[in-house]
Amino acid sequence: MTSHGAIVARELGIPAVVGAANVTQLIQAGEMLFLDGDRGEVYRVEEEPTPPHATAPVEPSHLLAQTPFHPPQPLASPQLLEHHSSRTDFYSASKSSDLPSTQLMVNLSRVDLLQQTHDLPVDGVGLLRSEQLILDILDQQHPALWAQERPRELVDRLAEQIRQFAQAFLPRPVFYRSLDLRSHEFQSLLGHPTTPEPNPTLGLHGTFSYQVDPTLFDLELAALRQVQQSRFANVHLILPFVRTVEEFRFCYKRILNAELKQNPNFQVWIMAEVPSVLFLLPDYAQAGVQGISIGSNDLTQLLLGVDRDHALMSSAYDQRHPAVLRAIQHLIQTARQVGLPCSICGQAPSQYPELVELLVRWGISSISVSPDAVEQTHEAIARAERSLLLEAARQRLI
Repeated sequence: MTSHGAIVARELGIPAVVGAANVTQLIQAGEMLFLDGDRGEVYRVEEEPTPPHATAPVEPSHLLAQTPFHPPQPLASPQLLEHHSSRTDFYSASKSSDLPSTQLMVNLSRVDLLQQTHDLPVDGVGLLRSEQLILDILDQQHPALWAQERPRELVDRLAEQIRQFAQAFLPRPVFYRSLDLRSHEFQSLLGHPTTPEPNPTLGLHGTFSYQVDPTLFDLELAALRQVQQSRFANVHLILPFVRTVEEFRFCYKRILNAELKQNPNFQVWIMAEVPSVLFLLPDYAQAGVQGISIGSNDLTQLLLGVDRDHALMSSAYDQRHPAVLRAIQHLIQTARQVGLPCSICGQAPSQYPELVELLVRWGISSISVSPDAVEQTHEAIARAERSLLLEAARQRLI
């Protein structure tokens, strides 16, 4: 599943079952359940009386729900770490060969995972999710409340969080995605400013929300500038859920005002998850976009008209649908035509490793996955590139 809760659980390595249709209608409060997070199964446990202070083994007896599952993978095997000990960084790898290699990146959102992930054989952080990152520093208060009452402290705290990633992965790049606050998220935090929307995905969030109130976005830019001034030049920015070129221009002007472009290497990318980007990519490039990251999770639900969080619609949510694959291919190839790097950071390559070969063949610049999918994705990239090299060698012999 691709809900935000499932994504965070996967990153943390916590077993979780999501999308179990109607399971809450089959159980009663206080009933004992057995959750198999590895297999995506929910069982009812038939309790038997046990003597006081005795411990009885829990035995699942009745399967209530089953969801598609993908077994967790180790972060990286010793063999993979050894094989990649000399892996070049994101910017210099393509200079050593006439054939550019596909970069492997990692998606992260939590500082407490840095110890486990900074030595992964990856070329950098392809997606640093700000929502979970900022949640850890808010003291149970909504970021909008911090922006009103403690803006300087919010900048300092956020900058310190980002700085830790920049330092851990130096000199590899870290792509920080600015806040994409949807109305149904962060509702439990003190000072939540909005009422629930009937369709949060199409509601007030992404860069459109920056136009309505740029306060939080400006504070994020100030935090990024603070990281830059700490002599970390490897942090870049991805703008979320960009609907129009005008939204990008609005954000880009504020980026210039924040003096982030005083570092000539600072890059500004956009998420390619709204279908309108398919038709406007040359316009975005002309406006100043320096790269795109395909968010296949939202792109899929918007193309297919499927709520990705609706348990009963999970069978219709398929990132391998021909329409989705053609859209991704179009984005990759158009990005190449206008000279932009193109990454993908959605769950598609992790859930369906067979798609990696298609992405490589289409010319994707980088693939960014959750930590548990690094090893399988590295192997899939290697197989795809070997296949392409073999085909190229055969063509030369003809």
